[in-house]
Formats: sequence, C-alpha cells, structure tokens
Amino acid sequence: MMQESELTTKAFVIGARETVRGFQLIGVPGKEVSTPSEVLETLDYALREDYAFIIISASVAYEIEEQLESIRLDTPTPILIVSDFNFKVDVRELETKFRKFIGIH
Repeated sequence: MMQESELTTKAFVIGARETVRGFQLIGVPGKEVSTPSEVLETLDYALREDYAFIIISASVAYEIEEQLESIRLDTPTPILIVSDFNFKVDVRELETKFRKFIGIH
C-alpha cells in the first residue's frame, strides 16, 4: 500500500479552497489561490519542485488559459485540470480514484 509520503512526492494541487483541502485529506500537498498571479506563481513553484504531475482546479485555471497552454508546451510535467470539489467529498472514494489514476491500486 502506498505511503502518504509517496503521494506527496507524486502530485501538487493548486486551486480553490475546497479542491485543495479535498486533496490534502488524502495527503497531497497544495496551495489555495484566488488570483491569476497567485496561480502562476504557485505553478512556477510546483514545476521547480519537480512533482510528477500538477493538478489545478478548473475555477482558477480558466483565468490563465493562454499562459497555461504555453506552459504545458514548455514542460514535460503533466498539468491536469480537475473540476472543483464541493463539500460532500467521500475521502475514501477520492483516495481510491487518485491511487488508481497514478497507477497504484
């Protein structure tokens, strides 16, 4: 079974409070952001930290669509856009889906 430290070395989440907190519940680090400049600064940080992939919530990604497209072309690190979570997150289901997504069952 994957240890929490393995989750934290795989991914980093950027976005709205609910999305970031949802992923933090399963051990994925991240940062809440609300402005386009915060998104870009945090994305730059995450890319420098060499995470396996970066998750960005849709509510903040749309504000930087053009820059994000350019960044995706310039980096080998996958950047995934996910729908924002609401407060009714089943932590076990989220962890199961996330583990399956990263290839650990």
